Amino acid sequence: MQKQYRLTGTRSFDYLYRHGAVYRNALLVLYVVKSRFSTPKVGFSVGKKVGDSVRRNRTKRRLKEAFRLEMNRVVPGQNYVVVARSGSAERSYQDLKDALLSLLTQANALKRED
Repeated sequence: MQKQYRLTGTRSFDYLYRHGAVYRNALLVLYVVKSRFSTPKVGFSVGKKVGDSVRRNRTKRRLKEAFRLEMNRVVPGQNYVVVARSGSAERSYQDLKDALLSLLTQANALKRED
């Protein structure tokens, strides 16, 4: 994922956790908040409950790739944080991608295709 799309810094994450709309499913949690910038930014959080460092990093790489492939469909002007839940490390890439797309659809964060 390109640097311009990354959400970094503890304050940014904390703001999204406190003020963002929350969408959940069995594998992921998605926080969404409007931004004053037109470029969407996304951050990923994978805690220790997901597994050891190898599993956490693999899960984060899979989520980043799934989000990167959908960046052209994501509505601009919003920031996102994707949090992996325990059990997501054992799932396949396709399962994670489907879960992410489901949450983005619930959040109306995908552009409509006409």
